[in-house]
Amino acid sequence: MTLLKDARFRIEGATDLADEEKVIPWAEGNGLWSTVASLASDLVGADVATFFVQNPYTCDSAESLAVRIGRSVEQIEPVLAGFAGALLLEKMQLGELVVYALTDDAQRRQTLQQYVSWLQEGYHWARMVMDGQ
Repeated sequence: MTLLKDARFRIEGATDLADEEKVIPWAEGNGLWSTVASLASDLVGADVATFFVQNPYTCDSAESLAVRIGRSVEQIEPVLAGFAGALLLEKMQLGELVVYALTDDAQRRQTLQQYVSWLQEGYHWARMVMDGQ
């Protein structure tokens, strides 16, 4: 994996260099990192992103996905639509059923995987601080 070291690359909204080094250079150069950050900016978005990264071969309906991640269909439908609109998920029509699957695009998959890893790392550090370690 290539880390961002070149000062030519700038991340909008980054607060320190630690965040900048997490970004795959081509992901920010085309706005992909900020797109993922925007879509996964709340708990529902983070849950959907994490689910697909941890289950990359899943192809399922919004109703089934809602059950699997413990959310309501109303909560995840707009999130799924956003991820599909950003081409991070594929939205497919199977007869009358609409299903979602992780994109086959390697750069988009890797960016989503890296973002989820970044979220999990942040959670780990926050838990350590909260637990007084």
